[in-house]
Amino acid sequence: MTTQSVVSAVEKQTFDEDGVVCLRGVLDPQEIGMLRSVLARQLRDHGQSKTSYDLESIARQVWDGNSSIDVGKADRFDVDGLAAVIQSDDEARPLFEDDNHEDEGLFLYKVGDWRNHRGIRRVGFDSKIPQIVAELLDTETLNWWEDSTFVKAPHTRLKTPFHQDLTYFQISGDQSVIVWIPLDPSDLSNGVTRYVRGSHKSGETYAPNMFLSQTVFPGSEDPKCPDIEADESQYDIISFDVEPGDVIIHHVRTIHGAGGNTTDKPRRAISFRYTGDNVRYFDKPGALPQTDTISDLKNGDRLHSLDYPIVWPTPWPGVSISDLYDMLISSREPFDNEKVEAA
Repeated sequence: MTTQSVVSAVEKQTFDEDGVVCLRGVLDPQEIGMLRSVLARQLRDHGQSKTSYDLESIARQVWDGNSSIDVGKADRFDVDGLAAVIQSDDEARPLFEDDNHEDEGLFLYKVGDWRNHRGIRRVGFDSKIPQIVAELLDTETLNWWEDSTFVKAPHTRLKTPFHQDLTYFQISGDQSVIVWIPLDPSDLSNGVTRYVRGSHKSGETYAPNMFLSQTVFPGSEDPKCPDIEADESQYDIISFDVEPGDVIIHHVRTIHGAGGNTTDKPRRAISFRYTGDNVRYFDKPGALPQTDTISDLKNGDRLHSLDYPIVWPTPWPGVSISDLYDMLISSREPFDNEKVEAA
């Protein structure tokens, strides 16, 4: 059975040429409500979660010269070690917006919460997004990779340094996208994401930076991303004013960053990451560690597993992939990657 296309020729061309496209009204109010409920719980649990970080607080402590960084109960990263690397980097500098407001901001960063929250699975697996992404990538099969939450509360001064996502992920191949989902009206004033148009075509691969500065994660073998903040006029940087329901989709090689939020309004967003046919698992140096994985993937394996479920195509019209996933995970029947590959 042929599935009707949901991406126009103009949208596909824009994505191919620019490395980013903004699509309007993709998610309905119920789906946005699910994600807002998830985010409210994430904010409530911040400080007690092992995977939730306030990058604004960490940045202030780093630039104050602290040798021990207070991150609550978070333990995904060796933050003290990363802080020492930044403090020893002669090229590192603070990336704060000017804002004399007396309140301190909050830059919440949390990754891989989809296993804990059905709302993320429902939207990430069962909304219009998987088919849209599959069409943009020209892929027959689409795997879920992970989710990330990025909240910049009012008067959050920390910028998001320009970076490229590819080297953060344990993958080879670049048939992958990131879907940025605003949960508040967002524009340049409160820190909407900005993109270097066409940067995905350069063929360059850049090391992941630490989000507090352009300092790269230890172990990466790739060069540092260009210092775009030093002279933005040399780059074709674009952004989109968005409302809840809109999505911005960028290629995994597209360079992007964001300003701080110096307004009185929040900038809450969740991003989804997906991969296509040419992607294989590859635990490369410098990539960020995955959490709570249950499959034993080896370098070169297809991602098909309970950690990276197939979300497109659906096995039959109207089926809920999130319901199927919940049934599988409750029975803990592992996928046999070799059999899937052979099929």
